[in-house]
Amino acid sequence: MIKSIINKFIIKEYKFKYLMLSIISGILLGLSFQKFNLFFFAWVSFIPLTYCIYKNNLKSSVLYGFVAGITYSLIAFNWMCLFLLKNTETFFNSFIVSAIVWIVLSFYFVIWVAVIKYCSLKIKNNGFVMIMFVSSFWIVLEYIRNYFFGSFPINLVGYSQSTFFPLIQFADVFSIYGISFVIVLINFLLFFWIYNKNKKYLITALIIISLLLVYGFVRINQMSKINYKEEIKIGVIQPNIEQTKRWNKMYKKEIVTKIKNIVEYFKEKNMDIVLYPETVLPGYLCREEEIKDFVEYISSFSNLSLIGGMDVENYKVYNSIFIVSEGGKIVDKYKKKHLVVFGEYIPFHGFFANMFSKLFSNNNLTKEIELKVFNFNRYTLGINICSENYYPYLSRELVLKGATLLTTHSNDAWCDGLSYPYQHFVLNIFRAIENRKYLVVSANTGISGVITPTGKIVRQTKNQEQVCFEETVYTNNYITIYDRIGDLFVYMCMLYVILVFFNCMLFKKKKNA
Repeated sequence: MIKSIINKFIIKEYKFKYLMLSIISGILLGLSFQKFNLFFFAWVSFIPLTYCIYKNNLKSSVLYGFVAGITYSLIAFNWMCLFLLKNTETFFNSFIVSAIVWIVLSFYFVIWVAVIKYCSLKIKNNGFVMIMFVSSFWIVLEYIRNYFFGSFPINLVGYSQSTFFPLIQFADVFSIYGISFVIVLINFLLFFWIYNKNKKYLITALIIISLLLVYGFVRINQMSKINYKEEIKIGVIQPNIEQTKRWNKMYKKEIVTKIKNIVEYFKEKNMDIVLYPETVLPGYLCREEEIKDFVEYISSFSNLSLIGGMDVENYKVYNSIFIVSEGGKIVDKYKKKHLVVFGEYIPFHGFFANMFSKLFSNNNLTKEIELKVFNFNRYTLGINICSENYYPYLSRELVLKGATLLTTHSNDAWCDGLSYPYQHFVLNIFRAIENRKYLVVSANTGISGVITPTGKIVRQTKNQEQVCFEETVYTNNYITIYDRIGDLFVYMCMLYVILVFFNCMLFKKKKNA
């Protein structure tokens, strides 16, 4: 029976070679991300799947899209099941939730393939219209995924190019979505060149890449000559505190002693700012005298300290960064605006509470509504807490509000030893380029670092390393095109997709009439 099913549905109907080609697409795309870093695979990763689409009917194409999507998800998000297993200690729940995530991510491929196949039957004689359509539709899906509930907006296609510095410079115009667009565009130009044996597609691809590289080199050179406003001597703390110890009262003294010993590195160094990671405080600053004394001590090593901890106001708990002056005075607070689903709040609490009880150690946190920058003496700071660097618009709004230096405070101890901390860190590269600002990252464990406005990493720590370091950074008031226009490019892609899709539907009605 099994043999007949395989023979009927795989060998005959769906053909083994197309399944293999769709798997190859998923593998190539998955391997282009961190830790694998084979970024060049992304530029050809869609070609095998596209061949499957053009050689098969809608039903078969949808299957191949799902196969490519699930393969990509298993590779790019290989850490998902291990992450949940480590933090929940229940294999069944971890596997089920991971499978749901992988399948949801795969359905973006399914939707994309289905629409492509439908429109390809209507747009037969204009390859460039089709190429623009499929590239635009991919961006629309990435944008939806970036803001859709629980969709893990890391590993967008453009993020695979984090080490291809000359090319990613045009993120200061079109953000990360522009980079994803070009990758899909080049894939389809190369496919049409191979499929139709027409050199105009190859020539177009080469021209586009050449122009983007020229733009990149020009912008890198220009950014080396901009007028910087202030020079800041900044310190970064990466304490590498195990997740199981962070909120366990038995380890509070150990954590306090550990951080005190680390921060003494900055003694007599006249630091301007010292950054601490997300929720580094092993207690509530507003309630515990021991924590207040601790903060007063560690803040004595710099003019300003940015310290992560939980804050309570009006019985509401916030994931916060305390801005503390040298005397231990809290001069301001930043409260997290975008919370992590199942980590900082649980939707449908009654249904999911037991499944995520070990992963979710706090009550539902409250998200902040207002986004603000912080002015202290000569510093104007824009702060992101952990997953907030997923969202390009947040850093953009901080810059438009006057931020001249961006910081990210994270805790990737949940994912020690997995590929997620690497995938998370590279997002900071794109936030720095999009806004042309220095960006400093302090992680509890994971990866800390300093990134220039061109995306160059001038300092990067190792994952699971206890370390602190000092670096000189510079502020600027530069406003990029992306800062000015925001996600206009995405909205134009949306409009183009709608116009082409409705035109295809209209074509079908005319044909039926």
